[in-house]
Amino acid sequence: MTDSIALSSLLTPLIRQFNPKTILTAGETAASCLQTDNDTRLQHLTTPFKQQQLHDIEPVDLAVISHLTESLEKPAAQAWLGMIKNQYSPHVILISHTELAAKNDWQFTDYLAMGFKHIAGTEEGLRIFSYAIENYQPKRDWLNSRFWANPEMYDKYRW
Repeated sequence: MTDSIALSSLLTPLIRQFNPKTILTAGETAASCLQTDNDTRLQHLTTPFKQQQLHDIEPVDLAVISHLTESLEKPAAQAWLGMIKNQYSPHVILISHTELAAKNDWQFTDYLAMGFKHIAGTEEGLRIFSYAIENYQPKRDWLNSRFWANPEMYDKYRW
């Protein structure tokens, strides 16, 4: 029970930062960290995870997921996470047990490759990652017409 309390204290500021009106919890650890019986914002998915489960949920503001990388083979877990990120939630918090996820061939860089940011680690071997669509692709200074289009040079030179 103290593991759940410690994890909840790590997740609370992160959840407040996203200010969700609706939340999806998936996995037992995620559910235990956010367990409030009278919270009407919550939807819950349980293990074992299947792609079909995602067709039965409504889009949410925040998804808190645990036990995914440990319970599914890596390609299936990547597809499941990708579907959550792309269709159901602009914000995702992922709780992963490092050693158990490594048995399914998950490495630290795999989370980063999917757009997740490492937030924290616990003494119990859990890692917390977050994904926020607004931080996924930062605006770059060079990506604008000032650097790419030269309307004043049109029809003056041929390459």
